[in-house]
Amino acid sequence: MKDIAEYVSDGIVQCKIVRSDSGKIDIMAIYANKQTEVITGRTVEEILYKGMTEVFPEILSSIFYWPQILSEAAMTSDHKIIEHYVTGIEKYVRFSVFGFENDTFYVAMQDLTEQKEVKKLMLEKNREIRFLENELKSRANVDPLTKLYNFQFINECIKNSVASYKEDGVNFCIITIDIDDFKKINLLFGMQKGDVMLQDVAKILGSNARKIDVVGRYGNDKFIIILNNIDLDIAKIMMEKIKMEIENYSLNYESKLSVCCSIVEYEGESIAKFIERSESLLKKAQSIGKGTILS
Repeated sequence: MKDIAEYVSDGIVQCKIVRSDSGKIDIMAIYANKQTEVITGRTVEEILYKGMTEVFPEILSSIFYWPQILSEAAMTSDHKIIEHYVTGIEKYVRFSVFGFENDTFYVAMQDLTEQKEVKKLMLEKNREIRFLENELKSRANVDPLTKLYNFQFINECIKNSVASYKEDGVNFCIITIDIDDFKKINLLFGMQKGDVMLQDVAKILGSNARKIDVVGRYGNDKFIIILNNIDLDIAKIMMEKIKMEIENYSLNYESKLSVCCSIVEYEGESIAKFIERSESLLKKAQSIGKGTILS
């Protein structure tokens, strides 16, 4: 691989998985070709033998923890392709992950930012966002308590995502979240405390969503997130981060706050069957026990 890496247009990096004493995963570049500099905006010397989070500290505050995403892709698949906009290098990159052996693997990086089709898709998404924002201002689409989108508007957004899937092949997932023992919390601490908790959970969900995602209140203590232009693997990583933040939320009583949730990726079925699949998986998660995530 290294013999030909200097002659290809892709950035090629050989990565080694590094685990901290607490089990946190980082990756270290032990080889990088010259084209990597063009894509990452860092010299080879700046990249080699340093943790990815050291070279790109923006990762630590991003909802996408790339060391974990790339490592899991390498360990679970012979060849995995991930296309996404990467904060830190501010480019839309195609990662080809392959060759896992002895905690090392290769990542080939291709800059897709300038490709016409990607530009067109991003512009279309921006127009859709502006359209949805204008619709929000002109109609009553906000839940008054949590300030998230309401049930009716969420359904319209799902229709919009389905249209993008059918027209452009843009994948999307929905996460349905239900707070465990919410009725008990209301009884023990009163509805006012329950309302504050709903507002705080709404803030956690909103802070973990991107501009192209949609977060809404789908029922009394039920929430939904529409994750656009994303596949199931990354959606699961995002939900684990959200779950951890919710569990760290303090109710000032003995038990921790927890949620059950379902994560489903759209597969071309009718919207009714898609929602039914999500609801059925959520019920199964609740039947297993508190804090269960199923996908």
